[in-house]
Amino acid sequence: MTTRTILAPMATLALLAGAAQAEPQTPAYLDVPAWMTETRDWSATLEQDARALHAIVIDSHPGVHDALNPQFRARVDAGLAQALERARATTDAGGYWWAMRAFAASFQDGHLAIALKPQGGLPVRWPGFLTAYRGDDQVVADRDDQDADAPPLGARLVDCDGTPAPALAERRVGEYRGRWFLEAQRASNGDWMFMNANNPWAPEMRECRFQVGDQTRAYALNWRPIASTELGPRRTRAQQRATPDFGLTRLDDGGVWISTPSFDGDPNGSSHRALTALTEQMQTDQAALRAAPYVVLDVRGNGGGSSHWSRNMARVLWGEDWMADHALPPIESIDWRASDDNLAAIQGYLDEWTAANEDEARINWAREIVDGMTAARAAGEPFWRDMNTPRTPREGPAAAQRMAGRVYVLTDSVCASACLDAVDLWKAMGAIQIGRETSADTVYMDVRSTDLPSGVTRLVLPMKVWRGRARGNNEPQRPAHPYDGDMADEAALRAWVRGL
Repeated sequence: MTTRTILAPMATLALLAGAAQAEPQTPAYLDVPAWMTETRDWSATLEQDARALHAIVIDSHPGVHDALNPQFRARVDAGLAQALERARATTDAGGYWWAMRAFAASFQDGHLAIALKPQGGLPVRWPGFLTAYRGDDQVVADRDDQDADAPPLGARLVDCDGTPAPALAERRVGEYRGRWFLEAQRASNGDWMFMNANNPWAPEMRECRFQVGDQTRAYALNWRPIASTELGPRRTRAQQRATPDFGLTRLDDGGVWISTPSFDGDPNGSSHRALTALTEQMQTDQAALRAAPYVVLDVRGNGGGSSHWSRNMARVLWGEDWMADHALPPIESIDWRASDDNLAAIQGYLDEWTAANEDEARINWAREIVDGMTAARAAGEPFWRDMNTPRTPREGPAAAQRMAGRVYVLTDSVCASACLDAVDLWKAMGAIQIGRETSADTVYMDVRSTDLPSGVTRLVLPMKVWRGRARGNNEPQRPAHPYDGDMADEAALRAWVRGL
């Protein structure tokens, strides 16, 4: 069975972690979590966790034995070498965290990530404003209205301390987020340019120049703490980030707007319940959906989950025959890295889904993988190959198009993992992508998580590799109709869609 199931939505991996960069005088921090102040040798902790991350990847990541990625092992070793070098100079939690982030980011893979386990992220400092990407430019997108010395909204960043804005962003942000070549990464994380998270490897800038109208002006930066309760809303505004509620909305012009901000597959989660109710409502309203002048499949804020939701939605809209006639080309195979810990993870999902009386197809999928991995382990093979069943042409006349109107899939920069699978599928069915360019993923997927020895950090890593996927490695989906406005402005967005 080739249905892809990402077992932990990648949106849950993005944790706010920032702290103040030390100055000659110790600054007054806000929101300092208890774990940061506990007695700990952070240098030794970094060395221990970096070695553990390296060992887990070597043991369980499919890239280690991937003949099509011969540089993978060298990348793992180079990441460890840099982390160990930084460990020699690490004295605090910030040095530990950002060195570990750089190690994880060096894989250039959204399915390999780390997250803080303790409550409370590292506190943040800012200079009274945040920038965000608008196209290729970084512009001031939020500011402290009481700060007369901060650059105005819309001012374009030119450089800081003599370093041009693009190079500075890659050094200060891209190194710790990875995949900086993606528009989605810059859109989602560009505001970190003017947030300080106690990163000793990326010190605070002193002076930056901005283009304000037809003039270039220099601004001295006054870094100070900002509470997380204030920072969160500011980041949301700066990024124009939207996370709509689940639901099916009938619009005044007859169009239908279907919002799915997650494809979480956890049967105990609230998203699972919402998605179940939504797909049932779609089935009930199938005739109306197919007769509508247009249907919008809104995946703003959707970082992934399980691909079976998007397939169920496609069945309701287009029908099984249309899906069979327009399916994506079958992939060549799926190679599962047959490690003991990967096997234990899939066995755990099988047990959980069986106990919850989950969909029989998902249970059979997990059971097949458990059996295959077990056989590969017994034979001493690094992979169990799940061969894809060749696509058999459907007999009979070509399927009729059941959708009277257009189907749009509305994407933003958050769309990754199983959300990308949905866009792949729906576009193959005939949907038109609108909105913003998506994120991207590698051919390494289906993740599991494990704690690192310190207990401070949790590692998420993929267990399988796809062979012959139509969409390339780290290739995003790009809209036919790009939207340059505020993705969180519902009224403006819906008016724009009506005019397409």
